Amino acid sequence: MDGLDLPNPKMMDVAVPANLVIGANQLAADEECSLSVADVKKQIGRLDVVLVDLREDAERQPGGVISGSLHAPYPDLDKFLAAGGVLHYEGRTGGKRILFYCAYGERSALAVATSKEAGLANVFHLLGGIDAWVEAGEPIKAID
Repeated sequence: MDGLDLPNPKMMDVAVPANLVIGANQLAADEECSLSVADVKKQIGRLDVVLVDLREDAERQPGGVISGSLHAPYPDLDKFLAAGGVLHYEGRTGGKRILFYCAYGERSALAVATSKEAGLANVFHLLGGIDAWVEAGEPIKAID
């Protein structure tokens, strides 16, 4: 960054705190909602768990997915959480745990907060996203 020869940013003392307030923190509002790779691995395949991939198609295609995950792109999350949506049904009617993941964990942390606002209580996310999953040597399924 030093080699870019840019002027010092103005109002950093205002901008940084403001961004921290509205920015995504991977440790969701409640740290108990943030799960490690090992925690998620233990829950994969359980009938009472729905693993949800929030990444968009362009992200999923080259890197693959965690086997058994449902695709619910983050921009459309509200539709999935609304009455009649699959996550609404699975989380509220079916009483299942919802485990979100994205690329690095930011969108999934936001999805936890959004899901709680929509009335779901049993929601979690993979800390570090699929990047942490791959880094830990866990398997990825290619998309056909």
